Amino acid sequence: MKYNLETMLRRIDNGGTVLRGRGELVDTRYYFGTDMLASAQGITNDGRFFYCTGTVKAAGFSGLSAIDIETGTIVMRQERYMPRELSAIGCDHYGGCTYFDAKIYVAVEDKNRANPCIAVFSAEDLTFTGQFVILPDEIQPDGNLPWCAADKENRLLYTGYFYHCDHINVFDIDTLEFIKHIPISRVVEHTQGAEMHGGLIYISCHDTWAKKHIFSIDPATGKVTPVMERAEGRIITESEGMTIVETEEGLHLYQLDVLYPFGLAVRKYRI
Repeated sequence: MKYNLETMLRRIDNGGTVLRGRGELVDTRYYFGTDMLASAQGITNDGRFFYCTGTVKAAGFSGLSAIDIETGTIVMRQERYMPRELSAIGCDHYGGCTYFDAKIYVAVEDKNRANPCIAVFSAEDLTFTGQFVILPDEIQPDGNLPWCAADKENRLLYTGYFYHCDHINVFDIDTLEFIKHIPISRVVEHTQGAEMHGGLIYISCHDTWAKKHIFSIDPATGKVTPVMERAEGRIITESEGMTIVETEEGLHLYQLDVLYPFGLAVRKYRI
């Protein structure tokens, strides 16, 4: 069945083509079933593995996975995994994630939209470290926390908003203490995932069902720059997280696209 679905998708999935901006679509991998469920929200990497988060509220499923970057093989997975400490405050949704110092920082939301938090997991076995912080309404209004992105050089962590994102928040990545807001030069909508590279925060946006954008934000100035606009294709597609891998060939941007109702596409772009 998996083979048949993948064959079918490769024939009919014409989404992801770069319409404007820099970037070239060079490959797409597909995931189905549990492989998809634990991987379809956030994605980050350490150069060897992708680390992904997944949530399907209708199925009561939340999980994490690790995927070999070269082969695309899922090498580790935590299924139906929401730590007790997070369940106790109503958390039921893993969002975007980012890697730093052998840990995975995950943006987590709760069913009542009252206790959005950043939670920290071990990259070694995908288990919860016990470290988390609830972000108050003045930092993350309406319980909204779609993504987080690590600034490895400066040991900072950034977050933003799904709707009408007009500034980003800055935290100390070691203590998760809030530092400041940074206004940005234009509003970006429906932000889903982010990753930092070369001093810029790259953000994936599911602007509408018809438009998918990647923007970059310079945290030093707040300047927002369009990177690429992508085609939706024939299949109903929701853009989720993204990550960047530096290789000898240059930068590769990997984008998660959920293809309703079939599965997950992981698209690789050369940028």
